[in-house]
Amino acid sequence: MKTRRAEIVFTAQHHQRNLLIATIICLFAVALTLVVLNFSFGLVVHYLKPSQNVGWNDYSPIFLGFVSTIMLSSVIYDLYVFRKGGHSLAKQMGARYLKYDECAPEEVAALELTKKLACRFNIDVPTVYVLPHEVGVNALTAGHHPQDTVIILTWGALQNLDELELYGLLSYAFNQILTGEMQQNIRLKILFSALTAFNQIGSRIARYGFRPYGQRKPYKLETVLVATGGFIWLMGSLGLLISRLIKFMTLSGRTLKNDYRTHELIANDTNLQTLLRIYVHHAGSQIHSAYSESIAHMCFANSLSPQSWLNIHPSIERRIYSLSPSALKELQLENLKRLKTQPFFSLFRPFSETSLEVKPIWIPPKPLPLLRLSPIGTTSKDEIKPLSAEIRQNMQRPELLNRALQTSTGAKEVLIAIFMIRQYREFIPKDALVSHAIIDTLLTIDERLYIQIFYDACHRLSYMPVSTARQFLTRIACIIQADGEIGLLDHLLLEYVRAKLNLLPPHMPNAYDEALPDTIRLIDALLHVQQFNSATQLKMRQKVIQELVPAQDWGKYLKLSDEPIDLSCILHHLSGLLLRDRLKVLGIAEQCLWTDHVITQDELDVLELLYWRLGFESKETVAQIQKRNNVVIA
Repeated sequence: MKTRRAEIVFTAQHHQRNLLIATIICLFAVALTLVVLNFSFGLVVHYLKPSQNVGWNDYSPIFLGFVSTIMLSSVIYDLYVFRKGGHSLAKQMGARYLKYDECAPEEVAALELTKKLACRFNIDVPTVYVLPHEVGVNALTAGHHPQDTVIILTWGALQNLDELELYGLLSYAFNQILTGEMQQNIRLKILFSALTAFNQIGSRIARYGFRPYGQRKPYKLETVLVATGGFIWLMGSLGLLISRLIKFMTLSGRTLKNDYRTHELIANDTNLQTLLRIYVHHAGSQIHSAYSESIAHMCFANSLSPQSWLNIHPSIERRIYSLSPSALKELQLENLKRLKTQPFFSLFRPFSETSLEVKPIWIPPKPLPLLRLSPIGTTSKDEIKPLSAEIRQNMQRPELLNRALQTSTGAKEVLIAIFMIRQYREFIPKDALVSHAIIDTLLTIDERLYIQIFYDACHRLSYMPVSTARQFLTRIACIIQADGEIGLLDHLLLEYVRAKLNLLPPHMPNAYDEALPDTIRLIDALLHVQQFNSATQLKMRQKVIQELVPAQDWGKYLKLSDEPIDLSCILHHLSGLLLRDRLKVLGIAEQCLWTDHVITQDELDVLELLYWRLGFESKETVAQIQKRNNVVIA
């Protein structure tokens, strides 16, 4: 902790030194801008009066005095505006203050995470604002003192980031607060306002010359306002270009350093996940505001167009590559896997060239299985109704199982036995590599206890070498698809084992339209978990497709696919969807699994594991569904 504090103090001193250098350079830039503007003005005067000198003429003092007055007025105005620190900036940008009693669920999550991070770093809780009309994923931090420090989030960040990714975005903001960079941000904005004053004035004047489409009645000064504003904006573009150049030269390197510091500060990769989300987001990080130019150095990512010159922030690809070269490679490989489903002209995408090898991950054994169209039934009709988690945890078990679960080797044998029973039921092959004693013991107890025993066995697994863990997963996969078919519950159980062995790949951000075929295959797998006849399944499937797919694309998915299925890849793609898209898929899943009938134990286990695999807590959902079950039974 002392080392970290010393590093923060050193960073704060470094920022102060950079601010002094930036101030000196800014003053030089203002002088250079005045010289260039005076020379341009001299050309105009010399054209009108050839007797006047280009470099200095009779009107130069008046012109330079006028320009200097506007620049100084702009600085004084910004000093007045930012007398209340970050709150003034939020008010100037039209941001909305977040209150607990007036917040949407996404905004409450941002406030909770902000409070959590403030407690972790023992600082005052910053005030959180949101830009309600910005769809890009971005955030900025500003303030003079801890009491007036604010974090301004875009609405796109709240709508598109899950809790993990939002944690990474806010962690970057807290890194700026701890190092004092937020204070430097405000002072730099005030300094450079002198260079951008003419540009902003020209933009505002020209904007008055444009009439909304609903107001067709023109007025005479429209053209004059547009021309005047355009001329002033053109004069101010020199100062804008110089300010960008100075910021690029003095500030462009600090973004990558802040990424590293944030990674070390929170000791995880959540800021990398945030960058991956922006990488696939259609709006990126751009902020469409009149102040996007002046706040560019305050933001988490580039607030201007990616095509703009001299951007302060490096590209998202470069930032991802600097944090984890393999993550960018994996994301590109995920895109390559989906190329065969894309139109021909969309295949020409720029990919960064990297020569690093990606760490190999476990893949299901080939050939891939088909989707199990008929679920493996329960041996007893009394074993359909689900048991609560408390009952399953407290029910007595045979002594043989308790002894087996005391060691990691015994836990692996119990897992293999459970998968064997789910695949073969009581007809276990005699030559199967499994403990027949554990098989016989499991067959004497209620089948609804198997999943709880499975969880207990997973918690007993100890560390395995990567090669051994892959062999164990392959052994399980061969069991659950021994007949050439695969069920959703069996594969979700396999995914749970992968997670316990640290072989579950991190989710890669994915777009809903690209994952739509995978969503339909998941719905098919969910429907076949139910104890429905084929006619009812097809009718419900058609209803779900009409809710998920646009009307013009219904015909593509009405026919049930008979191709081999890779449920691991499907779940991996869906886990990378936006927060609201995953919630939509899970809402449809609940509709498929439970409508007006009693949910079975298998269906409830599938729903719980599916919530877990897509990154959500499932205990409250399971409890609500069990309450509904009791109402239906009554």
